[in-house]
Amino acid sequence: MLALLLALAITCSTVSERVEEAVASYIEINFSVENANYQFDFRRINWNLFPDEFDSVRVFRIGKDSPLGNTVFTLGVYNDNNLIKAVPVSIGVSLMVEALTTTEQVNAGEIFKELKMDKRLITNKGMLPIVDPAKLDGMQAKMHIPAGSMIYPAMIENVPIVKPGDNVNIIFEKGSIKITANGIARQRGGIGDIIRVVNIGSKKIIRAKIIDSTTVALK
Repeated sequence: MLALLLALAITCSTVSERVEEAVASYIEINFSVENANYQFDFRRINWNLFPDEFDSVRVFRIGKDSPLGNTVFTLGVYNDNNLIKAVPVSIGVSLMVEALTTTEQVNAGEIFKELKMDKRLITNKGMLPIVDPAKLDGMQAKMHIPAGSMIYPAMIENVPIVKPGDNVNIIFEKGSIKITANGIARQRGGIGDIIRVVNIGSKKIIRAKIIDSTTVALK
């Protein structure tokens, strides 16, 4: 009896190792995130769904566009490269990420100053926090951000260099053709932002990309 239990334990361990390795490899290849590591909870898997003998496992697909949270994986179970069975399993997936966090509150319109890198566990699908300090160059807070918060892309905006009422030069280039006109900004924005601009000559409102504090390019 003891020998039988030991054999079953070894078999179960081998099965779990194959599944865990296949899942981890699939996630790292298809959903890699900079400065982050995925963590997996395999406790929901019913190991009785797997055949007694097989030599490899492959992930066919997952049940949603993000692996985070409780995710259904469809696994292909193979022996000698022959598919034996497709097995659906539920696996908990979370992400340990080293993200930029605030050390003090930041008000809307303020430049980010005192920040630190902090490890946080993310369990829900959604936009990932910012992990690269360079992403905040030329940016400011778009909203109030409490101290100790991770910084997400939706929380930041370009530092405005054009404000409503500013006179700007509108340029349009296509090949060797270049046309310029005078305009008035109707929105604020920073470099790269698309804003509404009134063409003084035609009185039409257009959308243009901010190039610098006095120039916009027709889109």
